[in-house]
Amino acid sequence: MQVTDSTGDDGIDFKLLADLAAGAEDAFVELYRRRQPDVYRFAFAMARSRTFAQDVTQEVFLNVLENAARFDGAKGSVRAWLFGCARHKILDRLRLERRWTDAMPPEAAEFDHDERLFADQRVERLHAALARLPIEYREALVLCEIQELSYAETAGVLGCPLGTVRSRLHRGRALLLVLLDEAAEAAVDGAASADRTLRTSEVCS
Repeated sequence: MQVTDSTGDDGIDFKLLADLAAGAEDAFVELYRRRQPDVYRFAFAMARSRTFAQDVTQEVFLNVLENAARFDGAKGSVRAWLFGCARHKILDRLRLERRWTDAMPPEAAEFDHDERLFADQRVERLHAALARLPIEYREALVLCEIQELSYAETAGVLGCPLGTVRSRLHRGRALLLVLLDEAAEAAVDGAASADRTLRTSEVCS
């Protein structure tokens, strides 16, 4: 099943979920194709682990298979519903693994050239800084800034008032900037130290 998308229109997702609830397996395939990247990015931004994100994504869509008929369109979009499901899975796993504020080592990757390396380093620093935020600020920022949900949709996913979302975003952005500044300073200091070590080595050789 291939469905043509239209910007800002959740009707396609609604129809796919309704078709899935009625037993149409191809509707699940199409919904997965459309929304799997969103769920994966959300989980990865929250936990900074590809394996973690893959497991959460799998669990979310298994839940979709089992509970498609329980979706209530009056409460929000299908996309927001998926993020709500993912959030519960993520919080359960974070509690279990005690990874609320950890900083996991970056997974190995090969880079084609310096530009790609620098771009990936910036993304890595962003995810590292996000992972250090308190969970309530982290999830608000990821939903609004990365997944681009509206404040109202984010409030629905988090189950909190709109004012709380605004407050968490304000504080989260401020703290994120501080953490990113610290990461940038550490990167500069590390590069300077490596340069001094290299020069010393050249003089002594």
